[in-house]
Amino acid sequence: MKNIVPIIVLAVLVFTQCKVVKYTPDKLPTKQILFGDGGGFAGIETSFTLLENGQIFKQVGTENSYKELKAINRKEAKVFFEKVASLQLYKMDIEKPGNLYYFLQEVNETIDSRVTWGAGDYLPPQGIIAVYKDLHKLAKEQEVVKTNGKTIATNKGPNKKKEKKKADW
Repeated sequence: MKNIVPIIVLAVLVFTQCKVVKYTPDKLPTKQILFGDGGGFAGIETSFTLLENGQIFKQVGTENSYKELKAINRKEAKVFFEKVASLQLYKMDIEKPGNLYYFLQEVNETIDSRVTWGAGDYLPPQGIIAVYKDLHKLAKEQEVVKTNGKTIATNKGPNKKKEKKKADW
C-alpha cells in the first residue's frame, strides 16, 4: 500500500502537467510575443500574437476580431520566446516608424516592451530584424483559409504570390 500512494501522486502530477491549455482571443495569457506591420495609405496595422503553447492569432486593424492560425509546436514557440528575451527589448528605446513600419513586442508579467522601426534613415540592430523575419515567415506559413463558412488553418508553406513590397533589410 505504501508503494501505491507515491505512484498515484506521480501519475496525477504527470497527467495534470501534460494538459495543453487552449486560449481564446478574449482570454489570452500574460506572456506573449506580438509582431507585425502597418501604415501605408490605409494606415492599417496587421499584428500577430504568439503564445507559449504555440497558438498564433492574427488581427488586422484595431476593430477586427482575431483569427486563430494553425498552432506551432510548443518547443518551437519556446525557442522564439528565448530569442526575443535574448534581444532585451526592454533596454532599447526604438520608436522610429516610417510611412510603413514594423514592430516587435515582448509582454509578460513584469514588462511590456515594444520596438518600432521603418523610417528610411534608421536600421534597427540585426538581431531584431532576424527574429522579426523568422516570426513573420512563420506567421505567413500558418495561413487561415475559409472553406464552406468555416475557418480552417492550413500550413500553405512559403507564399508564391507577390505581396506588397516589404523592406529590403
